[in-house]
Amino acid sequence: DVTAASGAPLRKLQAARGAAFGDLNNDGFVDIVINCNNAPPLVLENSADNGNHWLLVNTIGTVSNRDGIGARIRIILPDGRRQYAIVSTASSYLSSSDKRVHFGLGSERSVTLLEITWPSGIVQRLKNVPADRLLTVREPSSSPAP
Repeated sequence: DVTAASGAPLRKLQAARGAAFGDLNNDGFVDIVINCNNAPPLVLENSADNGNHWLLVNTIGTVSNRDGIGARIRIILPDGRRQYAIVSTASSYLSSSDKRVHFGLGSERSVTLLEITWPSGIVQRLKNVPADRLLTVREPSSSPAP
């Protein structure tokens, strides 16, 4: 059963034109806001507590645009798995999603390497990043030495 943020079950058909995705309460689970036709928006809060770990990356550009839109992020987990994402707010019709990038880490409690390639071309690397947090990363003025 799916429930709305109010706790009410979702059993009513609804005409809608857009959806935005983001972690509204910073708990590591992505929530959804749906833009309904002729009705208030519908907020679907993901309140699952499955024990999995996560990392939310907030980019702040200094040389590139201020939000880091277009930055490419790569992570490597301790078990060798890799994930990739691009900072963007694009999602659905007339909607803008959270620009922060959400990585689901499963049972991993850290990220071995987090690499950001900023739109300016600057490459930034962070090592041994702990999980279950919102990490704000500011773009350096130039690429650090490898």
